[in-house]
This record gives sequence, structure tokens and C-alpha cells, in this order.
Amino acid sequence: MATGAVISGRRTFELAERWQGDHHDGVPIFVLTHRIDDGDVPPGSAQFVTDVEDCAEQARAAAGDRAVMVHGAGAAQALLRAGLLDEMEIHLVPVLLGEGRRLFDALGPDHIELELVRRLEARDVTHLRYRVRHRMAHPTGHPNSDANNV
Repeated sequence: MATGAVISGRRTFELAERWQGDHHDGVPIFVLTHRIDDGDVPPGSAQFVTDVEDCAEQARAAAGDRAVMVHGAGAAQALLRAGLLDEMEIHLVPVLLGEGRRLFDALGPDHIELELVRRLEARDVTHLRYRVRHRMAHPTGHPNSDANNV
């Protein structure tokens, strides 16, 4: 499934040098951030969003029937906590990092179940795709659909 929009955490966006405003052939980039500094206008198709639900809603609308790709542990954690992440793909490589944000930190006390839907193994990487099992609809009424892979 082709990427129709990108959600990125602010830290990832900055570390990637804002992708010079273009990531995945010009698809919209929604940068989930805690703050928007006056006069800081992101380049190209990128825009800052401070609310996780609004960010997911805008990205899904922009993507249409295509996938929404999520970059950054902070953005993924926020989407998981809000019940707005439908699938995740993890690329497991044999490297131990000494620093960085842990992907599964700060998720809160709730138990999140994952269902393995695909595993591809290669010499130096294992690609794992999981469906996030939602126990019920999101409390604000947002549907939890697998259609957009947010």
C-alpha cells in the first residue's frame, strides 16, 4: 500500500533536517509537537499539529485510501496511548543502541495486544508487521479502522 501521508514526531523531524519539506514524493507531513514557535514555518508539505487526535484525523483525511506512515517513537507512543494506531511495522536489526527514545516507554498502564500479520526475514534484518488489537472504539468516537494503517 502506498504512503498517502506521514506523521512524524518533532524530534525525528528535526533530526531528519525536516526532510527539506519533502518525504515520500511530496505527501503531506504532519509533525506532532508540544509547541509551535512563532515564525517557525515548516518547509514544503509539512505542518505542525499539537493535538494527537487532530493530527491523526488530518493525516487520514489527506491519505484517503492510502497508508499513513508514522516516524518517531514519541509520535508512535502518543498514537498508541490514544488508541489511534492500527498497525505497526518494526524492522529488527542486530544492533544495540546506547541512546535514544525507547519505542515502548511511556505507554501507560493499559495492556496493548498485538497480532503478528507478517514476518519477513533477511540476513541482517527481520521485518515484523503487527496489527494493534483494539478492545473497543476510541472514547471520542473515532473509528479504529485498519484502512489507513495509522
